[in-house]
Amino acid sequence: MADGIAVIGGSGGLGEAVVRRLASRAPILVGYRANRERADALVASLAAQGANVRAVQLDITVADSVAGFFREAAGFAGGVAHVISATGPAIPLCPLLEVTEADFRRIMDTDVLGTFNVLRHAIPLLRARGGGSITVFVTTAVLRTLENDGMSSVPKTAVAGLVKLAAREAGPHNVRCNAVAPGVIDAGIVHSSFTVSEVAKQVIGNCLDRTPMPRMGRPEEVAALVDYLCSDAAAYVNGQVIGIDGGYSA
Repeated sequence: MADGIAVIGGSGGLGEAVVRRLASRAPILVGYRANRERADALVASLAAQGANVRAVQLDITVADSVAGFFREAAGFAGGVAHVISATGPAIPLCPLLEVTEADFRRIMDTDVLGTFNVLRHAIPLLRARGGGSITVFVTTAVLRTLENDGMSSVPKTAVAGLVKLAAREAGPHNVRCNAVAPGVIDAGIVHSSFTVSEVAKQVIGNCLDRTPMPRMGRPEEVAALVDYLCSDAAAYVNGQVIGIDGGYSA
């Protein structure tokens, strides 16, 4: 892959694994929201290995911020051919009736409005260059419901709907749109949630207990799936929500 790749949420646990996987073969534009220190450290680490990586701040809930990011993308390394959205807000793992209205609005804004903003600006960019791909992170909870995990499954189900709609509408323009649905992966929210509450530990434990493969997934395994979806080998894969969950959703 010689064309550039934009990875929004590239400084997060799974996003970083994706960036590291792809940086050896393509220029990477890393989008981050708040953690500039981590984004800069990632860029510096990969630059020391000879990779072409740049970090740009954006807030996906703000349309103008997303538009600015994609203006950068249009001029980066001759333009980007692939867009990956590996974003996800902090969520409470608790019964739905215990979710506050403020948390519900915050999470829906980030996941649903944020994905809408990304698609609204990524699709025209890729159409103008003759095609490309978009890969959006969701969760295995969109494939099989898990109690006390509603603030993961509910907004990400809406995101999956956006992905499928985008696949149908952008497909005729050679723009593919897919989602990856990770299960319990040894990164990010899994680590932080284990320290939050007994309910959070129970949610993760229940998911692992119901997973046929008796281990957590590795970030590198998720990154390999994303790498495939960005490749010519996946040229006919469109509109799919692909579980990478050790069989939890089976």
